Amino acid sequence: MTKAGEGRLPGPSPGVKSYYPAMLDLEGRPCAVIGGGRVAERKARALLEAGARVTVVSPVFTPQLEAWAASGAVRALRERYAPGLPALAEARLVFAATDDASVNAQVCAEAEALGKFVNAADDGAGGGFLVPAAVRRGRLTLAVSTAGASPGLAAALRRRLEEAFGEEYAPYVELLHELRGIVQQAVPETGERQELFRGMLEWELLPLLRSGRVDPAELRAELARRVLQDPTPGGMEAIGDWLRVDAWQLGYE
Repeated sequence: MTKAGEGRLPGPSPGVKSYYPAMLDLEGRPCAVIGGGRVAERKARALLEAGARVTVVSPVFTPQLEAWAASGAVRALRERYAPGLPALAEARLVFAATDDASVNAQVCAEAEALGKFVNAADDGAGGGFLVPAAVRRGRLTLAVSTAGASPGLAAALRRRLEEAFGEEYAPYVELLHELRGIVQQAVPETGERQELFRGMLEWELLPLLRSGRVDPAELRAELARRVLQDPTPGGMEAIGDWLRVDAWQLGYE
């Protein structure tokens, strides 16, 4: 029996614009924000959080953008947008975030002609990419998009994710990252390592971190010691038992 969709060429559903989800590394990359208002400020903040080199182009800035410009966090070009800006030609990503739809359209047209990915604040579907509603917990990023159909729904879903994935996920993911490095050095065989990683995911770490009764650094050191002591599936199971029964009492109260 043929499974549903088997043999069908992949592609977007008819009449539905489809986007390719990706996480971009913008560390040290030049990006441009055209506009100096609140929307431009939000775009600049997200780029700064990603480590990008941000240029903001506008004759007027919000107080926060002014502060970032004064500190050197962003490069400020205090002028109106005009075609041919070197900052736009150099940028990896471009945000058209002015309060003038015609200017935003010009920015998008120039950026696309230069082969840039561009996002228009007043017409998300009009550029080359959308910015999803995102929840960040350290290394963990959860993103939701409705492809521009309902930004309100995306925001509502983000709030649900914020409630479901609390601040404890930041140290949790960081801890898993560090333990993964330890296992990679201690266990040469890929299949065995994957089995240990799966075992770690069974540990009841989140309740312990959520309780606020543990020092994440101390817990990380103790787990690293125990993983190195017995980097086997049985060892991972024993650590899980310790976390369920003894970790709450052994120096973590």
